[in-house]
Amino acid sequence: MRVALGCDHRGFLYKHDVARALREDGHEVVDCGTMSEEPADYPDFARAVGVAVRDGRADAGVLICGSGAGVSIAANKIRGVRAALCHDLFTARQSREDDDANVLCIGTGVVSVHQAIALVREFLGARFSGAERHVRRLAKVLALERGELLAECGDEWPASAAVTAALDRLARVSAGARIWRKDGSLWSDAPDVRAAIANRLGWLDLPAAMRPRIGEIEEFAADVRRAGVTDVVLLGMGGSSLAAEVLAHTFPPPPGAPALAVLDTTDPGAVRAALERLKLPRTLFLVSSKSGATAEMIALYRFFRAEVERQVERPGDHFVAITDPDTPLARLAGEGRFRRTFLNPPDVGGRFSALSFFGLVPGALAGVEVARLLERGAAMAAACGPAVAPADSPALRLAAALGGLGAAGRDKVTLALSARIRALGAWLEQLLTESTGKRGRGLIVVHEEPPGPPEVYGDDRLFVAVSLGGDAEVERAVAPLEGAGHPVVRLRLADPYDIGAEFFRWEMATAAAGVLLEINPFDEPNVAQAKDATQAALATFKDRGRLPDWPADTADDLARELRQARPGDYVAFLAYVTPEPETTAALQALRATVRDRTRLATTVGYGPRYLHSTGQLHKGGPPSAILVILATEDQDEPAIPGERHGFGTLKLAQALGDLATLRAAQRRALWMPLRGAPAAAVGRLRGALERAL
Repeated sequence: MRVALGCDHRGFLYKHDVARALREDGHEVVDCGTMSEEPADYPDFARAVGVAVRDGRADAGVLICGSGAGVSIAANKIRGVRAALCHDLFTARQSREDDDANVLCIGTGVVSVHQAIALVREFLGARFSGAERHVRRLAKVLALERGELLAECGDEWPASAAVTAALDRLARVSAGARIWRKDGSLWSDAPDVRAAIANRLGWLDLPAAMRPRIGEIEEFAADVRRAGVTDVVLLGMGGSSLAAEVLAHTFPPPPGAPALAVLDTTDPGAVRAALERLKLPRTLFLVSSKSGATAEMIALYRFFRAEVERQVERPGDHFVAITDPDTPLARLAGEGRFRRTFLNPPDVGGRFSALSFFGLVPGALAGVEVARLLERGAAMAAACGPAVAPADSPALRLAAALGGLGAAGRDKVTLALSARIRALGAWLEQLLTESTGKRGRGLIVVHEEPPGPPEVYGDDRLFVAVSLGGDAEVERAVAPLEGAGHPVVRLRLADPYDIGAEFFRWEMATAAAGVLLEINPFDEPNVAQAKDATQAALATFKDRGRLPDWPADTADDLARELRQARPGDYVAFLAYVTPEPETTAALQALRATVRDRTRLATTVGYGPRYLHSTGQLHKGGPPSAILVILATEDQDEPAIPGERHGFGTLKLAQALGDLATLRAAQRRALWMPLRGAPAAAVGRLRGALERAL
């Protein structure tokens, strides 16, 4: 264990002996001073030790002064520090086991040096018990800390009669208490639906339930690092991959930790690029799927398993499964001798699984301090507890803004995010759109749309600014919009680990928004339609050697649809092309042109990734979408072991399957194959629209 040791001039008398005992016990000592008996101010050294523990540079801390009280008071001012003043063995042990203390404070005027060493050993030898009552109490302690932070950061909410009415409604139906009771009648009167919903609310328990599993997760990650793994690649889609992607982009890997990447596509160019980049003998693949039967995951696993088998003697050591119990993937992991299988709680839905194994395992592998992440989630859960009034609950306040304004016509939830946490937007997009996009209703998340002046936005927008501290760039983007009369929600994170709190806040807000929108946020009734249509397209390929043909639409057809669009419509560009920077830039320029010329909200999604995110919304949500499917035909496609088709054929079948499903649902869906380099083709489309609109 790495132990930060600090003292003032009174504590210096014991520091040398305590440090020697720590090293004899095999601990690494981080010496935070002081370095002599010259008079020194104890808050300086309390801060040094507390910050080392808070930032993960030490696993625990020891502070020594004359009484122990001064350093204890000072250290406890640092967020994330739980400093315990202990002068007997019982208190030293219990402060760890019951209260999860992470800093021990001792007074040289109270105990002898031998007693001090015994206290340090007792403290460091104990572990947090994880007992339910202690987890609950610790969450309340963290909520106190979180409450101070919320007041300090100053989340801001729009003043609106629709929001006030929504808060009143949530209070009348006791939404917070009933969500915590897992009362399915909040969302449905049908007994079978209520029962199904009750089995999808396990995410409420994750901040407490996952706490005892942190040790095994971190030990697994340490074992992987010791094995010399340099890259971790997650093979999965939607809720099985997006939280990991948030963590990979938000937290740069520390020295010694492998790089984490997500591969959630069947695009041949992306698959080939991953294969060329990776050194397979030093790569670990996380095969991630709640159902254990996701088509893209299976194809990617077969491909990389075959490649790994060509280069190593024990290929199973390079694969880890994350899935529910008794799934096809769980069985495959056993048959394939996977290095490890993590079985997730089955009552947690995929898009609500960020604080489960699906998020925590890849995070730990990438060097994220998942215990801190979970602590922030626990603090938010406590701040949104069953007895908290909606007006005081961070999640229900957000739900009232989303659901109240969404029902009033402002259903385009437009995100403005600090650069470091920008990947959170894709996770929010899936959570909100797949949860609410049904029964002709839904919230449309607009992520990474280039910022514009107030006049290019319609009256269907709700802007949500999520910033790290006081991010001036985010504020510059939303302040003029608020001044023009658009509602703006401001959520401020103190540091990146507050992502853990936001995971929980948005999950609970989504559940409560479902109450306001009168939909079941825990099912996805239309997702299977596109999967079935994809299989039908592949069956045609097997029978005829080619996929079904669809007449192509033109730029003139798209311009006609845009000219006929109604206020409140939006445009979704769905690109079945290799996700490269040049293509992304071209798509961003295209959407900005459409938005600026029409005042319509725009979204962009790469296929087939978006099928597991916004696909439900496109088919079951409001009929306000103009859906533009852009696709390239791949001439050179990697083969999928065990299949007659390769990745390019699978990708195109998915595009055609989605087109067929959208057309069958009477949606405005255009089929626009791209010729030549995708970025250039998108640029030509943009030029045509500039001339036509």
